[in-house]
Amino acid sequence: MHKLLLLSFLLLFSACEEKAKPVVIKKSTLEIPVSCMKLNRVGVDKELLASVENLYAFKEGCSFALSLSFKKDIVCNSSYNAMSKNMGKFPKSFVKLELRHGMELVYSYYVDLYSNVDEDDVVEGFTRLKKDLLLK
Repeated sequence: MHKLLLLSFLLLFSACEEKAKPVVIKKSTLEIPVSCMKLNRVGVDKELLASVENLYAFKEGCSFALSLSFKKDIVCNSSYNAMSKNMGKFPKSFVKLELRHGMELVYSYYVDLYSNVDEDDVVEGFTRLKKDLLLK
């Protein structure tokens, strides 16, 4: 009985963390595949930026601009989110990839993460973007 209780306790607290599903928005008038993209390098962590640069041949003269943004160590002091935070379902970070044609947003990938963002999270987002926009 003691072993069963211990096993149940371990399974409860070591269960796989549920992974958040990304939110993807794609403008219906966007012609696929997208012919090229340039990368907005302003304000992005060099390590995460390098991981994206190695996945695609970006072209500086392209009219489609991809931006990568993220935030780590999110802290919420709002009482509105206190219940979510106490239940362990409050995100610790997020990743967002946005593709713009001029000023118009034509594609967005956003995912909340329950651990701090790392290179794998950025690669996963860009892989989804490639599947959605670069492959016919």
